[in-house]
Amino acid sequence: MTQLASLSIDLDDKWAYLRSRGDAAWESRPSYLAEVTPRIVDFLGERGLPCSVFVVGKDLTRDPGARAVERFAAAGFEIANHSQSHWPWLDTLPPEEIEREIAEAEAGIERITGVKPTGFRAPGFSWSPEVLAVLARRGYAYDSSVFPTFVGPLARAYVKLSGFRSKDASDDAPEQRFSSLSDALRSLRPHRLETPEGPLIELPVTTAPLMRSPVHFTYLSFLAQKSTAAARGYWRTAMRLCRLRGVAPTLLLHPLDFLGEEDEPQLAYFPGMRLTREAKLSLLSDTLADLARNRQVVTVAEHAKA
Repeated sequence: MTQLASLSIDLDDKWAYLRSRGDAAWESRPSYLAEVTPRIVDFLGERGLPCSVFVVGKDLTRDPGARAVERFAAAGFEIANHSQSHWPWLDTLPPEEIEREIAEAEAGIERITGVKPTGFRAPGFSWSPEVLAVLARRGYAYDSSVFPTFVGPLARAYVKLSGFRSKDASDDAPEQRFSSLSDALRSLRPHRLETPEGPLIELPVTTAPLMRSPVHFTYLSFLAQKSTAAARGYWRTAMRLCRLRGVAPTLLLHPLDFLGEEDEPQLAYFPGMRLTREAKLSLLSDTLADLARNRQVVTVAEHAKA
C-alpha cells in the first residue's frame, strides 16, 4: 500500500517577516501575495499536488490577501487557520487573547470561503495546552503546530544574531519560540491528543527521524546555498529514514520557497533567499516529484482522517 504524505503552506506575508526583524516598513503591510499566489497555484496544480494553506487572519481584511485566499480556495486547496496576527509567541498570551486570535482568523476564513476551517498551525510553532483546548472547544479536527527538532534553540540564537526583534521591535516582548527541547522528543507520527475540551489529531511538522533536523523546503534551500548536491542528498536521506521508521511526512512550504533573491532583495537575510528563483523552483520541482513517486500526497485534513 502506498504511504501517505501531506503538503502545506504557511502563507506568511512580507510584512510578517519585516515585523519579526523590527523593520518599521512592516507597518505599511507590504505584500508579495499578488505575485506569488498564481505561481504557487500553477506550480502545484501542474503537478497535481493537493495542499493545505494556513492563512493569517489580518491578511483577509484587505487585498491582496483576501484575493489570494479566494484563488487558493477556488483551486481546491484546503484553507486552514494560522492565527489572526501571526504572533510567534501565541502560547504566552492570556487565554482570552488566544481564543480571540483563533476565532477572528476562523471568522475571516469562513467569510471568504464559506467553509469553517478544521485545522490550525500556531505561528512559530508556539502551541500550548491552552491553544489545543481552544481548538478542541471550537470543533477543530486537527492541529499541526508541533515541530520535533533540536534546532529550535539554534534558531533562537540565529534570530538574535541576525538582528531580529520581536513584537513591533519592543525589547521586552517574548522570544520567538521555534519549538522547544521538549518538542524535539515528541512523536513524529500523527497521533490523537486528549484535551479538557475533547480530542484532537496532532500532525507534527516532519523532521528527519533519528537526527530530528528540519525537512521543510526552506531548510533545503538554505543547504542548497552551499551545495545543491548536499541538499538533494539530505532530502533523499530524510525520506529514506521516514520510510524505515514508518513516518508519513507532513511537509511544510512557505511563499519564500517560490521567490528568489531577485524577487525580494529586502528579505535577503532570510535562510535560502540568496538563491535565484530558477534554482529554488528547480530544487522544489525535483523534491516534490520524488515525493509524489513514492507517496500519495494529500492535504493535512485528509492526512488527519487517515
